[in-house]
Amino acid sequence: MPVALYMKSRSYLLCVVALFVCAFVAVPLRQLHGLALMPGDIADARLNNYFLENIYQFFFGESESLWQLGFFSPFPYVLGFSDNLFGSAPVYLLARLFVAEPDTAFQLWFLFGYVANFAAAYYALRLLGGSPLASSVGALIFAFALPTTAHAGHAQLHYRFGVPLAMAFFTLFLEQKKYRLLVISGAWLVWQFYAGIYMGFFTLLLLAATVCMHFVFSRCSLKQPFVQPIRELNAQWQIQVRQDKWRILLYLTGQLIALVVLFYPYIQVSRLYGAVRSWGEIASMLPRPQSYFLADLSDFWSWPTAGLFADIPMRHEHQMFMGAMPMLLAAMGFLVGARSSNAHTFMVIAGVLFGLIALTLNVGGFSFWYVLHQLPLASAIRVMTRLDQVLLFPVAYMVVLAIDYLRDKWRWGGRLVMLVILPLVFLECAATSMYVSHKSEWRDRLSLIEATVPQEVNPDAILFFAQRQGPYFADELDAMWVSLRHGAKTLNGYSGFVPPGYTLEYGKDCAELPRRLALFMSFVEKSDDENAYLDFMSKVVPIGFEGCDPAWVTQIPGSFSLLGRRYTQEEIRKLDYRFGSIARVEGQTIVYLSIHNTGDLTIAAGSRVNTPMRISWRFLDSTGLPASGWDTRMDLPFDIPAKGELAVRLPIDSAMEIKGGSLQVSLVQEGVFWAHDIGVQPLTIPWQ
Repeated sequence: MPVALYMKSRSYLLCVVALFVCAFVAVPLRQLHGLALMPGDIADARLNNYFLENIYQFFFGESESLWQLGFFSPFPYVLGFSDNLFGSAPVYLLARLFVAEPDTAFQLWFLFGYVANFAAAYYALRLLGGSPLASSVGALIFAFALPTTAHAGHAQLHYRFGVPLAMAFFTLFLEQKKYRLLVISGAWLVWQFYAGIYMGFFTLLLLAATVCMHFVFSRCSLKQPFVQPIRELNAQWQIQVRQDKWRILLYLTGQLIALVVLFYPYIQVSRLYGAVRSWGEIASMLPRPQSYFLADLSDFWSWPTAGLFADIPMRHEHQMFMGAMPMLLAAMGFLVGARSSNAHTFMVIAGVLFGLIALTLNVGGFSFWYVLHQLPLASAIRVMTRLDQVLLFPVAYMVVLAIDYLRDKWRWGGRLVMLVILPLVFLECAATSMYVSHKSEWRDRLSLIEATVPQEVNPDAILFFAQRQGPYFADELDAMWVSLRHGAKTLNGYSGFVPPGYTLEYGKDCAELPRRLALFMSFVEKSDDENAYLDFMSKVVPIGFEGCDPAWVTQIPGSFSLLGRRYTQEEIRKLDYRFGSIARVEGQTIVYLSIHNTGDLTIAAGSRVNTPMRISWRFLDSTGLPASGWDTRMDLPFDIPAKGELAVRLPIDSAMEIKGGSLQVSLVQEGVFWAHDIGVQPLTIPWQ
């Protein structure tokens, strides 16, 4: 390489690095106050840190498995309830070797994600023909735009380096028909799946849309027969020498095997637990047209939409506004893109961008995504608004086209980019907030629960912690972390999915202990195996609970089953209630009652079709009028046996109590009917 050209390329590289450093300091380092704050809250952020720490401990012999983690013990494949982070774990492992605290290693892991995302986007945009300056701006938008900060609380989405690389190489493969490019694209796709299932799925969706748009380009722009792209790919395959064919097939087979290995536990979770998202759950988090203009955390753009779009459910997941500068530049890039030197790449990427927006948009309750959401992999993806994380790359490519057009069209175009466009991009990306929590809060919570752990913990022990100060998911994560530190398993757990029938909020009610044991016994089809129950119970160490019955240690208190259908009204009319007593336990009012079943059918405590029977209660004032709604819910602790009764312990919130009124208790089959609406008289208890 000539010296002048070498010096020029080196200068470009230094400028690119300088631009990244400025953005890195202005956005994540400023928002996190260095290493003082943690990205995300005390829920999902700590869960992702837990997964990474388990990988670290596994490699150093302190954890038994990568998949059979110690929470929700002893349920299998619990890592399959969420993302796994294997693909980005090497960064955490390296950081953990140099820092003693997992939370600090997590911060370093998170910050390095910006480096990986920026570098990958820059290289991919250069592959697609962007200049160093334009590719730098595009990479800045991919790595630092508003949606990346809005989703920072979901650390499993953070590492997206495989998105631009997989799409760039795949687009070039379709254009040049070189199978080496297909292998490289496949490798980045597989790595992205290992870095995070969500981002891997969206990358695959991006590539599938790329194939569709390649066929559209061939048919509409080149006026070729629809099958011509297939003929061309086949012709290029035929001219490969045999050795190259075998090498390519070997690489692609290896990638397929790697995906099978990754997805085997997720398939097991789907098979064992029936982990499928309902359309109602998915529809609430499909992008609306308004979603692309929401930026509640932005200093500039939060106020125009503060009072608008109030009817959007799960609003925090709909923060998809990419910023005024990226959108204006992308619009300009779209207008001038048809004149670009590579019409194929422009048409394909532009078609992917608008095609995926149209495919996933929810307008008035209608979405084309309804047709595709039932596919095996798609059915597990709940939050489709996170698609904006991969759409940033097609947007970045359009931005590259706009900037290179300005530079080529006018002599002052480069100065306009450096003096006006870049500062505005920096300002817009930096003028926003990130969901954060204090590192001291993470550590203080663990210190409090650590003090409750017995000094001697049996290696086979299964710890079970009561929920303390809330919120419930934070208490569950406290229990998971302390158990991991002690090398013990725990009945506690928090993840994207929970075992069917689990009670999320149980406080200090010790009845949750035998209930969870009975649930697992039902799961492994050993509900009547008293020896297995007693062996299980002998390993559990309950910590911080109230009302534990010594009889639970020697006998199964009840069965726990899951029904695969809805109950009929006639079946529920066989139930009635019996009041027992009221007691004050450590400042909380506890109501003891029983539910009698005169029918021949056992009423299951759980449901496989998401319509469980639950207990609900409300207060009436002294005149008999409702003073509260039927909002409070509690799961049945066990099945209501046929021709038998179920004892129930209701913890009453003191803030709800109405002196001189009465407490009413009823049952509800969620989403189907209330027991008091079909003829089962609610239990009414005078409240003095």
